[in-house]
Amino acid sequence: MKLSFHLLKYELLFALANKGILLSTSFFIILILIVGIGFGQIGESSEKTLLAIIWIAISLSSLLSIKTMFQEDFDDGTLDLYILSNTSIETIIFIKSIVHWITTNLPIITLIPLISFPLGITIYHSILICFVMLLSTPALSFISTIGAALTLGEKGGNLLISIFILPTFLPIIIFGMKISLLITNSTYDIMAHLILFALSLICIAITPFITSLIIKIHYT
Repeated sequence: MKLSFHLLKYELLFALANKGILLSTSFFIILILIVGIGFGQIGESSEKTLLAIIWIAISLSSLLSIKTMFQEDFDDGTLDLYILSNTSIETIIFIKSIVHWITTNLPIITLIPLISFPLGITIYHSILICFVMLLSTPALSFISTIGAALTLGEKGGNLLISIFILPTFLPIIIFGMKISLLITNSTYDIMAHLILFALSLICIAITPFITSLIIKIHYT
């Protein structure tokens, strides 16, 4: 437990030092504004379109810093020490996923009310959408670790991560967009929220083991 706490602290400080928060939030804001303005110019800025832009933007932002999650530890031998340590590799993957969510997705979620207002989404609805994203975005961070493990040691792996991982984001994006659209229509569907929450829990439960298996294959 003590080692896990120190690892969590180290990963948080490392992520902050690499300015991952600034990179992901800046990318998210720029993408929202550019695409939002573009659709507005051609008269296609419906609520469904705006919500799709938000969900696609946060999905792409989740992939920005995922390549460095294991690569730097792999290059300097730290990952070897993790595997040889008493702490399970699944625990380390879990911690890294949590840190990725805290430093990448959580700051973006806090910006949703500010971004939504210029797009014509009310503050009340944007806060409810933030709640939906709190339920769903942990799954994005945990799924992304699989792509980071698959491209471990590969040069130019960012494109490969996108190819491997973006299709697996589709269930989260579809349910997230559906619930967000219901919210903007002042409709509340508890079953849809539960399904989305269940998807996140499933991803959190199984992805550390899948990622661990992939990483161990690199050492066999």
